[in-house]
This record gives sequence, C-alpha cells and structure tokens, in this order.
Amino acid sequence: MNLSIAKGNWQRLHGALLSVWGTLTGDPLRVVAGRHRQIAGRLHVAYGIAQRELARQMGTIERRARERRLA
Repeated sequence: MNLSIAKGNWQRLHGALLSVWGTLTGDPLRVVAGRHRQIAGRLHVAYGIAQRELARQMGTIERRARERRLA
C-alpha cells in the first residue's frame, strides 16, 4: 500500500468520525469540518496531491462557490 493512499484513507476516516461527533454534539461547524476532511482524503487518494497543494486548490474551489452564491 502506498503511503499516500494510507494518509488519504486516514483523512477520510478522521473526517467521518469528526462529522459523527459533530452530529452527536450538535456542532454544525464540526460536521462541516469533518466533511471537508473527508473530501480532502478522497482527493488525496485519487490524485496523490500534496497536502499544501490540496489545501490551496480546495480554498480556490470554496472561494469560487462563495462568489457564485453572492452573485
């Protein structure tokens, strides 16, 4: 197993646990953070993108989505 795949799978698992914990505690921000981490993990597994590059790309996607909602 590739180390990149293992890291991505760990992110997905951690994100799922974070989302569940947020749901149990009624913390919507923690749920969103967990889903964000799950998406990052899936992208990391699929494309093997480095964490910094992945964070930069996800930030760009989020900014574009926010701009479209406001427009």
